[in-house]
Amino acid sequence: MSGTWIVVGARMASARYPGKALVPLAGRPLLDVLLTRLQGATGVEGVALATSVNPENEPLAALAERRGVRVFRGAEDDVLGRFVECAHALEAAHVVRVTADNPLTDVETLTALVELHHLRQADYTYVPGPALLMGILSEVISTAALERSWERGEERHRSELMTLYIKEHPQEFVVATATLDEALLRPHYRLTVDEPEDVALMQALFARLVKDERLPTTREAILLLDREPDLATINGHLMHKSHNLRSVALDAVIAGVAPGTKRP
Repeated sequence: MSGTWIVVGARMASARYPGKALVPLAGRPLLDVLLTRLQGATGVEGVALATSVNPENEPLAALAERRGVRVFRGAEDDVLGRFVECAHALEAAHVVRVTADNPLTDVETLTALVELHHLRQADYTYVPGPALLMGILSEVISTAALERSWERGEERHRSELMTLYIKEHPQEFVVATATLDEALLRPHYRLTVDEPEDVALMQALFARLVKDERLPTTREAILLLDREPDLATINGHLMHKSHNLRSVALDAVIAGVAPGTKRP
């Protein structure tokens, strides 16, 4: 295996907002927006979609294929296993994990993480701390680390938080950490899509930012929120998922980052 692929995990099912991957953002499905933005990344072999074999995910697979994105279909609930099998199908030595909940995943940060990952010859490369809660980050993981996590982990390690085993057992892996550009670090902004209010904010941002069909950058979205702070109140009252809060708490062990603070 060789090379690094961006792999987007997506499915139609969602406890809070089913079908969110297809909600329209300035006239385009959310997943299409995300895939198009990711195709602008450098230092990778390409972009792939990892969805499940459930028939309801056929629209996602069809959309990705139209976009020129490779499609892999695996288990519905074993997210980690789906990524392992997708990496094998791609013959990828490393994957950049992106969730379809985050249409404003920052491509600049993604590219920098890939470079750092290879420079450090790491198993896992990411930005620790509360920046995770913003919904703009990706993470780079070696296929070998994914395989070990699946083989040694328990059912909870194979869920949506597929890097949990690595964070709970950092001594088994080479972990590289990075900092987020200060211009992007706004832990109080919620740019993930999980609730109706999240969709409302994202649609408001794209309605203001999309011009001549050019998709906005993460920086442009954050600058808009800085200029119009009332926009952030659309979803500012929502609580983050417990497993994401748990993940941030584990960063204190890995990178000396106290939950809720900025890494120096």
